Amino acid sequence: MRNTLSKLDSHYKATLQILITAILWGTTFVVVRIGVDEIGPLSLAGIRFFTAGLLLLPFLMLKKIPNEEIKRNILLLALVGILSYAIGNGSLNYALQFLPATLVSFLMSFITPIILIFSIIWLKEFPTPVQTAGLVFVFFGIILYFYPQQIPFHAKGFGILMLGLLGFALQTTLGRFLARGKNIQTITLTTIPLIIGGGILLIVSFFVEGFPVISQKTVLILGWLIFFNTIIGQLLYSSAIAEITAIQINLVLNLSPFFTAIFAWFLLGEQLGITQVAAMGTVFIGTYLVQRKPGNSSN
Repeated sequence: MRNTLSKLDSHYKATLQILITAILWGTTFVVVRIGVDEIGPLSLAGIRFFTAGLLLLPFLMLKKIPNEEIKRNILLLALVGILSYAIGNGSLNYALQFLPATLVSFLMSFITPIILIFSIIWLKEFPTPVQTAGLVFVFFGIILYFYPQQIPFHAKGFGILMLGLLGFALQTTLGRFLARGKNIQTITLTTIPLIIGGGILLIVSFFVEGFPVISQKTVLILGWLIFFNTIIGQLLYSSAIAEITAIQINLVLNLSPFFTAIFAWFLLGEQLGITQVAAMGTVFIGTYLVQRKPGNSSN
């Protein structure tokens, strides 16, 4: 009984952590959209992630993580960093130069079926019937929210965004694979990928965009992105991914576009209609259904 309650508590704690992460990451589209007018998209992402990794490095050292833990997982940790930061976020920032933030948010939601396929094939994590119903609710809500927006398949930036979606989906699946065995600590799973992925992206940005000019406004933007969206968000994400499945994680993160809409309403004056509010409610119901039963048929 005690073990069951402990699992329930850890499940709901992880769900809350991912929900907070979704709220924090909901500000990303608004802040990055402002940021790419000040500094190149690759430079913005590279400085953000590499700096965040360096700031976390002392905490990693203080934890006295066994060298064997890092050496044993270094290739997979590097791959997580490349997929998430160099490919995923680098592509996202680049695409935001050419595509509307709302459209990018909408397209990001389609990571879910990709992760579902990867989770079934590689992780053997199968959704329950209730979770499948929740998945349907979420997709209906997403389509309702953005209807009748058209997907510009031939628009500049669309192809690179699709590459980013694949990177994010692979990173989520691989991160879940590393974390669920609980043989690697949260600080390790967060710091090493940030340094490697962010470092690669920063080097690439120097060749593509040159050395950036940092204004006071850019410093404020980077400060928010580094401390809140990256350090706090990634620590919460890396902790939660050990407790709940990849598909559950992604379904909660699918709330991010709706938090983006709320922040845009307050900060940019964008209005929300009745249809959008109803769509948000539908997605929240679907997310609840996906999260209401801890574990999955493989556990």
